[in-house]
Amino acid sequence: MADSVHPALTPEREAFRRRFALRPLTLEEEGANLHHLPEGIYGYTTSAGADEIPVFNKPVFQCFEIHKAAGGDVSYVGYLSEKEYSAVQNGAEAVTVSLYPEPYGDATRLLSVPLSRIDRIKPPVRDQGNWMKLEIAAKGQFLGVSGRAN
Repeated sequence: MADSVHPALTPEREAFRRRFALRPLTLEEEGANLHHLPEGIYGYTTSAGADEIPVFNKPVFQCFEIHKAAGGDVSYVGYLSEKEYSAVQNGAEAVTVSLYPEPYGDATRLLSVPLSRIDRIKPPVRDQGNWMKLEIAAKGQFLGVSGRAN
């Protein structure tokens, strides 16, 4: 059986990070709390939704990718179903979604969800794809709009 490539290491994800001008964590930064890390980085965490988020430079099974962009905007990266993806992108209404750290079932659309748009986060459900429930505000109902494409 051939080894498969971790979803976080695919060309699609690399292009996604370049779009936001992010660099990987250095070994010295690894394990630090996200809030103490510099801007313009990406890493991985198994503590998504927690107040203190340790970030690492290598992905593990079903971990969430997290971005800290220039300006300090923090985003969770994951996969949504086509229907949820469209609702978040439209942004006309608040929506509750299941964000997966890796493609799972019909959740195949890659998206970066800024914390500034998230009203509530429920920690990941450790089975059935390790999904995390997010309540996302409508685009007109949140502050901290960044220059990034949503």
